Amino acid sequence: MKRTDFTFRKAWMIYTVYFLLSPTLNAQQTSRLVSMELKNEKLSAALKQIEKMGGKNILFAYEETENYHVTASIRKQTQDEAIRTVLKGKPFNCIERTDYFVIQRKGKDGKTTQVRGTIYGDRNEPLAYANVILLAAADSAFITGCVTAEDGSFILPGNNEKKHLLKVTYIGYQPLTLPCQPENDIHLQPDAQMLKEVTVTASRPLMERKNGAFVANVAGTPLSMLGSASDMIGHLPFVTGSDGNYTVIGRGKPEIYINGRKVRDTSELNQLQANEILSAEIVTTPGARYSSNVSSVIRLRTIRKRGQGLSANAYADYTQGHSAKGKQGASLNYRTGGLDIFVKGHFNESDTYSTSHTQLQLNTSSEWKSISDNVNRAHDANFNGEVGFNYEPDDHQSFGIRYVPKTGLGDQELYSQGETVMLRDGEEVDRLTSDSHGRKHTNWNHTVNGYYNGTFGKWNIDFNADYLYGRSGGGQKVDNNGETDASSDSEVKNRLYAAKLVITAPLGQGKLSFGTEETFTERHDIFKQSGFSNDADNRIKQSIASAFADYSIELGQFNLTAGLRYEYQKTDYYESDIYKEEKSPSYHDLIPIVSIFYKKEDWNIGLSYRMMKLNPSYSMLSSTISYQSKYQYHNGNPELEPQKHNAFSLEGGWKWINASLYFDHARNMYTTYAKPYDDAKHPGVVLWTMASIPNSYAYGGALVLSPKFGWWQPQFTASLFWFQSNARSLNIQPLWNEVQPDFILNNSFTLPRGWFLNIKGRLAFGAKQSYAIKKTEGTVDAQLTKSFLKDRALRVSLVANDIFRTGTYHFRVYGDRTYNEFENYADKQRFGIRLNYQFNATKNKYKGKGAGESEKGRL
Repeated sequence: MKRTDFTFRKAWMIYTVYFLLSPTLNAQQTSRLVSMELKNEKLSAALKQIEKMGGKNILFAYEETENYHVTASIRKQTQDEAIRTVLKGKPFNCIERTDYFVIQRKGKDGKTTQVRGTIYGDRNEPLAYANVILLAAADSAFITGCVTAEDGSFILPGNNEKKHLLKVTYIGYQPLTLPCQPENDIHLQPDAQMLKEVTVTASRPLMERKNGAFVANVAGTPLSMLGSASDMIGHLPFVTGSDGNYTVIGRGKPEIYINGRKVRDTSELNQLQANEILSAEIVTTPGARYSSNVSSVIRLRTIRKRGQGLSANAYADYTQGHSAKGKQGASLNYRTGGLDIFVKGHFNESDTYSTSHTQLQLNTSSEWKSISDNVNRAHDANFNGEVGFNYEPDDHQSFGIRYVPKTGLGDQELYSQGETVMLRDGEEVDRLTSDSHGRKHTNWNHTVNGYYNGTFGKWNIDFNADYLYGRSGGGQKVDNNGETDASSDSEVKNRLYAAKLVITAPLGQGKLSFGTEETFTERHDIFKQSGFSNDADNRIKQSIASAFADYSIELGQFNLTAGLRYEYQKTDYYESDIYKEEKSPSYHDLIPIVSIFYKKEDWNIGLSYRMMKLNPSYSMLSSTISYQSKYQYHNGNPELEPQKHNAFSLEGGWKWINASLYFDHARNMYTTYAKPYDDAKHPGVVLWTMASIPNSYAYGGALVLSPKFGWWQPQFTASLFWFQSNARSLNIQPLWNEVQPDFILNNSFTLPRGWFLNIKGRLAFGAKQSYAIKKTEGTVDAQLTKSFLKDRALRVSLVANDIFRTGTYHFRVYGDRTYNEFENYADKQRFGIRLNYQFNATKNKYKGKGAGESEKGRL
């Protein structure tokens, strides 16, 4: 096969752009004009408003300015002029430095400067909300003070001609007083007496329960050391998976949000580092504002950091298994006042390798059995970028636009080589040496999102609008015993328009959220082939209109939530531009949700119900018959109806013990199964197709234990799962319902000098469920991480996945007069290195959440 060597050549393009732009953007940091009306406003509050609008930090002592008030009209003044306006007639001077202003009481001598620093605990974790007090060295008189930010940092005004002391206090740690320096990295030691009295509360818990959601604290816990957000999510409680493919136990695939904005491309999770995340919420019963097909949500909140000007982040990731994979990217964010301008670029290049062994039996007029061994290889390279702005004119409003382009870099190449032996009634009738070559080219895909968020009194308005356009094409050629047996070409076009409005307002003693969401999509598939099936030209247009409302209220220690979502869905299906009424249904659905949550001290319990409706993906609706091999074809089913779920859950916990029970009844659940294609014209050929099963039941439970023993933070997860799906309407006879146990032990070790080690093992036992048989699987992964340079700007991680090469996937499944045994190993044993460098880390404040997210996923 053609071999493409893996390189990091594209990474240099990003870094070159970064170094070219850095001085330019730094030079652009100038003060913006300030306009405001102040009526009896506290001087401290006025200075903070001017700081935000002007773009440069203002250092002052709150205690000295708090008792002064300002009434003034400021029109198009520079930041320096605006400061002097509010200080007029007051006993303060303004001193301007290169990067900041200092407000100093008149009569004080000496020069004022910044005192900076970060407070750390005994395990080198940043301590948020620690008290920091600046004292005079001569008599320990109080000068000023503050609390640390969520990343443990602080900034205070000081006098570089006088000696000062810093006093730091934090619950569970010994108070510390030490000489003040311009830069201070301060490490606190645990208070032994306090730890004896309150052993548990002295350390931050890994997981808490808030308003019915599981909240994992990332900052200040071992989770913050686990590389990127993509690496960290798979270590969250009740979450399994990796590399953008995650499952919430008992709830399925979650939607992921960062600061309220839907993640549309998992490469964004590689760019966000775990040490930039404050918390992660695992929502197992999403509210009515979420689409009816959303079964769970993971909401990531990042640490809000101070600062203006330019910030950047660059990363590179390389792993080696049988073949190499790499990804690299960079992001730039320029902030001045309330304006953020950002640009990002991400490259991914990979060679994939897998081996598979298949035995497929078919019983028709004869008994057929095929035995296949294949080696599959692929090469793929792609780019996606992001550019946009976010503007906050004041503390109550923000708006922005984000444009995301994405494209393949050349064709995605897929190669498969193997041998198939075909038996008929026990005698060999065919032996094939196959060589398949597929290609796929993704043209430029374009996504645009615009949003507005505003608060007016106690009302909040959140509006999002989206546009998406994508186009891709490809082809396939299969040679059997040196002769071309099948070839095909395909082309796909997608288009989407969407809008979503959410309004939140107080109602009685509770809060009401209501709004609408509309999506309009179109997909066009063209398929041409060499004669093994039929050509196809299918077009699907779909409109979905939704209205929803949620009401929540707190009654003492109880929190009650009820919501309702109405959805109207209309599908128009065309074959060769001819409208097919029988394949163009309309649906009207009401999606209810209700939950009750109780919490008292360390105890909590919650009960919830939600209906879900899942639409088939557009590829599942395609009638196109694709060629997998001489004896296996594949197609979709345009007559699939939406499947509906009634999901119940009971969750509770005490301190570091949390548990979950769930039950789900699904109607019209989708399944892929095998059946005879055409015994008369194509004997021995199997068709893999789609169908719906009338009733399916999934239920089980999970237990998560996350205690802490000094430098060791274990997290043990045990789960039991039952699944029963009666497919006898499809002529599939087996119906088993064995329990499947699953165990995960996740060990985090916070070692001296900033070293961190994580070892994770998983063991999933086999079981017979419905018409499938799963075999026992297990993996062990490890990661060693170290941070370097000032402010831990450089982070290096060594990773090892599937260390013992035990991640082979085994699956056996029955179909309509068929039985299939499948074994696959997808090059999971990998070793590699991850690098991340960032400076002046200011967080992008973009708050667009996106509309029509479920339809984007289907496209």
